[in-house]
Amino acid sequence: MEILNDAHIIEQLKLGNKEAFEAVFKKYYKLLNVSAFYILRDEMEAEDTVQGFFVDLWERQLYANINSSLKAYLTTAIRNRCLKKVESETRTQKKLVDYKYTLTEIEEEEVPVPEIYPEKVLADLSIQRMQAFTLVHYEHKKYKDAALEMGISINSLKTHLKLAIKTLKEGLKSAK
Repeated sequence: MEILNDAHIIEQLKLGNKEAFEAVFKKYYKLLNVSAFYILRDEMEAEDTVQGFFVDLWERQLYANINSSLKAYLTTAIRNRCLKKVESETRTQKKLVDYKYTLTEIEEEEVPVPEIYPEKVLADLSIQRMQAFTLVHYEHKKYKDAALEMGISINSLKTHLKLAIKTLKEGLKSAK
């Protein structure tokens, strides 16, 4: 069976045609991997996410939800899954920083402990803001180099820095 266009593929998917599913996989797997890698910055994680999505697409019959463009549905679904992974990783990193803060507090019992350490204020930053701040202010990288390393535009880097500095100032003011 030769499947020609996305509308036909969607129609065949809704009928449970495995060949249509294979056609979707062959046609969009590489594109979805690149999209996932762009967000996750980890090749294996990107592949795992895309493969997991394709398993769910077939087993949970997610294709029944496709009412418009197949490509738009697939890329949006992958983007959302990747953003959820990044959000989950951000929460995990914040928990680790909080845990480190707690351990530091326990180890230094005889030293007077301020109400908020600068590390605690830093923990309130998102991963991208923390990375932008670290690259520019600790590693002394130029905006262009930092933006390139993060895979974002210079203007996005500047925005992350501005918001990071604002958050840090507010956090340090409240620590006084």
